[in-house]
Amino acid sequence: MAMELEIIIPETWNDITLAQYTDFKKTVKPFEGHDEFASKIIEHAVYRFCGVDVDVFHKLPSNIFLTVQQSVLNLMASPKNEVLIKSFEIGDTKYGFIPDLNEMTYGEYVDLVHLSKETWENIAEIMAILYRPITKTSGKTYQIQPYTTSSEDQISLIRNKITMDIVFGALSFFLLLQKDLLKGTLIYSMAKLKTLTPTQKKQINQLFLENGVSTQQFQSLLEMTLQSLTP
Repeated sequence: MAMELEIIIPETWNDITLAQYTDFKKTVKPFEGHDEFASKIIEHAVYRFCGVDVDVFHKLPSNIFLTVQQSVLNLMASPKNEVLIKSFEIGDTKYGFIPDLNEMTYGEYVDLVHLSKETWENIAEIMAILYRPITKTSGKTYQIQPYTTSSEDQISLIRNKITMDIVFGALSFFLLLQKDLLKGTLIYSMAKLKTLTPTQKKQINQLFLENGVSTQQFQSLLEMTLQSLTP
């Protein structure tokens, strides 16, 4: 008797949840640098994105496998959304992106910087900070829930319901802002170094020397970093 199987093949990134994508990245990571890495990407993309169990996957007729494989390859090769999606709904709740990142609270900023050190390991937590329930709207503007440490339930909801077009758009916007903030910090630091008195420079240079770097080396590092951030 022929095996009856319904396979739902995602066509765009808004068909993939954050949970599916992070599970995919986690399962293929151990194969990085190995000969079978490319084949494992396809296998695990089919497992996670199409909901096909491993046992079923290996029993697929070759023609069906090739169709599914090509569809998944097309998705993986497709552009990732770089446009910020400002709001979306989960059930009856509407979520909004932080209205003005330049006015975020210190708590939001510190947690985002800390979590961004391991972006994909903490991506659900990052999204739970960037997007929070909208509490008030006025025309095209809105307010979101005040920031407190995200609960496990909230993080789990975001992980399982948010789709990757939202994630890619938010990350693109947030990382671009981080780059601009770092550039501004570097420019300020370089300008500040030039205003120090000889005594202050000597004190700072002594501190740097104790840690294996001179003031001149530090300034050179700032200049090289700034150049790398400038288009």
